[in-house]
Amino acid sequence: MASEIIHISPEKNIINTVSGYLSGKDGKTAVISGGKRPFLFIKKSLSEKNKKSFFSPYFTGNDDFIENIGFEHNAFSKIPDIEAAYMLYGLAFAIDPGLFKGNKDFVHFIGWAKEILLFIEQLDLENVSEDALKNIKANAEIGYDVPEHINNLLKNIFTIRKAFHKKLENEKKTTKGYSFLSVSKLTADITAKNFDEIVLIAPFFLHKTELEIYKKIFDAGKLTVFVHGSPCEYPILKKIYTAMRYPMPESEPKSKQFDLNVYCAYDGQSQALLLKNLISKLPQEQYDKTVVVVPDQKLLQPVIAEMSSVTDNFNISAGYPAAKTSVFGLVRAIVDAQLSKKEYAYYSKDVIKVLADPLVKNMRFMGDASLSRIVVHKIQEALDVSSKSSFAGKLFVKLSDIYSDETLLKEISLSVTGAWSFVSPERVKETLKSIFAELFFNWEQNNTLYGFADVLEAFVRKTASLSTAQSYPLNGQVLELLLHAAQELRYGEVAKVQLGHDEVLNLFIDSVKDKKIALKGSPLNGIQVLGLLESRNLAFDNVYVTGMTDSAIPAIQKESPLIPKSIMYALGIETAGKELEIQKYHFDRLIAGAKSVNLIYPDNEREERSRFIESLVWEKQLAAKNIKSAAAAVFSLPLTKLVNKTKRKYEKTPQIKDFLKKMPYSYSKIDTYLRCKLEFYFKYVLSLDERIEIGKEVSGSDIGSFIHEFLKSVFYEGLSRSDLQETGFEREYMDKLERQFENAFNLKFREDAFLIKKVLMHRMKALLAFETGRQYKNIYSCEKKYKSSIETESGNYVTECIIDRIDIIDGGYLILDYKTGNVNAPVVSRNFQELLPGFKRENIKKAVRSLQLPLYKYIFEQNERKKAENCGIYDIKKAEIIDFYGKNDNKDEIFDGCVEIIKHILDDINAGSYFEFEENDAVKCENCKYFYICR
Repeated sequence: MASEIIHISPEKNIINTVSGYLSGKDGKTAVISGGKRPFLFIKKSLSEKNKKSFFSPYFTGNDDFIENIGFEHNAFSKIPDIEAAYMLYGLAFAIDPGLFKGNKDFVHFIGWAKEILLFIEQLDLENVSEDALKNIKANAEIGYDVPEHINNLLKNIFTIRKAFHKKLENEKKTTKGYSFLSVSKLTADITAKNFDEIVLIAPFFLHKTELEIYKKIFDAGKLTVFVHGSPCEYPILKKIYTAMRYPMPESEPKSKQFDLNVYCAYDGQSQALLLKNLISKLPQEQYDKTVVVVPDQKLLQPVIAEMSSVTDNFNISAGYPAAKTSVFGLVRAIVDAQLSKKEYAYYSKDVIKVLADPLVKNMRFMGDASLSRIVVHKIQEALDVSSKSSFAGKLFVKLSDIYSDETLLKEISLSVTGAWSFVSPERVKETLKSIFAELFFNWEQNNTLYGFADVLEAFVRKTASLSTAQSYPLNGQVLELLLHAAQELRYGEVAKVQLGHDEVLNLFIDSVKDKKIALKGSPLNGIQVLGLLESRNLAFDNVYVTGMTDSAIPAIQKESPLIPKSIMYALGIETAGKELEIQKYHFDRLIAGAKSVNLIYPDNEREERSRFIESLVWEKQLAAKNIKSAAAAVFSLPLTKLVNKTKRKYEKTPQIKDFLKKMPYSYSKIDTYLRCKLEFYFKYVLSLDERIEIGKEVSGSDIGSFIHEFLKSVFYEGLSRSDLQETGFEREYMDKLERQFENAFNLKFREDAFLIKKVLMHRMKALLAFETGRQYKNIYSCEKKYKSSIETESGNYVTECIIDRIDIIDGGYLILDYKTGNVNAPVVSRNFQELLPGFKRENIKKAVRSLQLPLYKYIFEQNERKKAENCGIYDIKKAEIIDFYGKNDNKDEIFDGCVEIIKHILDDINAGSYFEFEENDAVKCENCKYFYICR
């Protein structure tokens, strides 16, 4: 037979065309496609055409076809990336140790090793010649406009690649790139010997090695290529015709007959809701002809959830991130606990995070899952700061202390016995040892990837047998993924290299964190939910695409940190420059044959809609000569206005009045009452406030507490301004900050700890510079507690405070309050005196933002019998002090007025028969945590 290229116009159904061509062909025909999904549709179409038993052609993916030829001819085995990286590490170190810039161990080099590996793979796929690499070396010796270490690498890349190939050859191993390069050197009688004909379906971008392989088969008369699209429109397709020396088809006019609908919604959830509404109007007989493309992984979950409320007749084939599954979450929590461990003691937060994981709480350690929940609950209670256990509130805890605590063992024994049957404290102890062994002890002291792989495999098998993980398809697939990861970790030289325990854990997480799992279903039935690449070579009548932002579709990869694009182009590596064209082709091809195209994008200030939408809309507007043509339909969620017209009122019983009379009053209580009377009632009378639990994520208050503790330690009582200017103070100051951060485990073990640390170092350095330039004598006190009393018309009330800092200045004292968050200035209105008369709540709120500083000044002067000349807010972020009085000159009158306001509020709290809601307090009701209980 003679080879040929069959051109198909984009609007034609390629599945029907190819299956018509293949009808009657047998196993001597190989059918190759970039993805395997089209084969299912082709086989279905062939079955419908033949209507009887038949010998099917051989279907295979492009990569599998080429790699299998290499395996068959050379008997090589493909190696995992981590082993290939270790090979490169050894070779690079032997060739030029200077590449390592002082970090000579494998773990520090692995990031660069992966980039080098990726670069070499691109060189192999594009069959870049030795001469081209020698030119790069020559230019690198002169010096590219890149960092020096990259120039050094480019000088050696020819030698490294050659040595890498030789090592692969000697050890009978291969990578994808080397397989393609090796097969490209074989003749057609070897590459196509098993088949009479090879059919290549809709290739688009082919690497140089692929073109060379298929060119030889084409010249041998055994290749048929189906090209879906015009080479006049896509230069990449033109390369296929040129390589095969085959005449190109004439250009044809664009024919986009589909009905285009463009929609916008605010965010991911509203886009999913909009999609649900559109799908609900679709006739069920159209489901098999419909695709929903989700280019952005973040939208997959809301899309699935919303579509499930309309129909269960859909199939998801978009890759789902393994990191989002509960099994992976548990493994990550276990690894985090190992990384934060301090000698033999574990970080309490991480212990609870592991034990409280839903999978762990439902493991049958004692034969019944409910008993595991009792055990976890009791340990969590014991670690709580409010408990009376010997390790209550400890930041780090030894697990041996937990299973040796007789009181805890008895409590668990009694609870389990009451819920099930008698279980002795001794048996509880053995069970705790078993639990801790599976989740903590077994993961310790693994200094090789091989040893860690054994632990990982044992954990997977134990989890599968004791938990409900396998009951959920996603978790079952992740268990399989982890078993496969364990096999890869045992492979090759790198498996037995002695590493640090933390290094082993980090290498493992790095190897699996970006893995995806396939969501199983029925690819031939129902609505297909796919990623853009999964939709290759498929045809649908109805196309829906969500999340069409210009960062998701087209999703252009970031430039390599190692090799600039200019050097890639110089070497003939075009992948980086063709990404846009590749994605545009797949998108255009998908919609060209559709009858209805529905595109959804987020309409907000953060994201731009895809350029693919812009292009389609412009074409429609141009054809219709109407700027309003193809305008986006805006989807809005129904508004639910949070209006609380029936606010309750709560009686001030004699007991409550007595409580209010005896209560010590701080500024926060006074400010809260001024903000909302009911909030004061719920928070300070009923004590309905949020409880901080072990395991809760770090918040802004944790960072604020850290800064307060640090400032207390460096700006201590008695410190003078001259002390700050002494040699070595700044170095000691920054060293102390570094040490304190290393011991702040709630900050140190966050994923963004490096960024928090960098910001803290910058701000604290700026703060020291500000302090050095300030005019004050010395620090009078820090974090000092004061109590006093204040006489009002209704009685005498106790007031209390903790003043962050008091400085001695010329003429008296300066009271300062540290603020690490946003500071609203000015604190006092210029119209203070005009707003004061009558003490109306709305006027008081306008007159002064907070009564904190005047209350501090009043209490300080009552206790010390000394005058505070001024008070201010110390803005830590900006390294500046904001004067409480602002630009007002009449400071004494403002202070006296604030004291009168405080007295008025105290009288108001203790007066009347009810705590009642006032309409002027409703400004922040929507965000109030007490909103639903105060109706």
